[in-house]
Amino acid sequence: MKNLAGYWYSFVVLIVVIFALCDAFVDYTYTGWNNAQLIEKIGIPLVFITFVGFWLMMLEDFMTHDDTKPRFVIGLSLFFLHWIAILIYFWAVVHPRKTAKSVL
Repeated sequence: MKNLAGYWYSFVVLIVVIFALCDAFVDYTYTGWNNAQLIEKIGIPLVFITFVGFWLMMLEDFMTHDDTKPRFVIGLSLFFLHWIAILIYFWAVVHPRKTAKSVL
């Protein structure tokens, strides 16, 4: 489940970064929730739920596994650096751990 969530989160972050680099957000002006298009009414909550849900999932993983060595530094970075830290934590810690368990 964490691998699937990690792949989904990585995909959403990649799409948001590509849109930001292509200046797709420059033309967007907030006109209110009632005037928003359907894609905005679906996309904004979906991105919010993805970010918060995966952040909580990685915090839970960090709290339950004691195999990370500089726990204080990693814990602070996961809490304060949010989406970039959990993306790094997923690919550096969780994904290799899940992959190693599935091989055995």
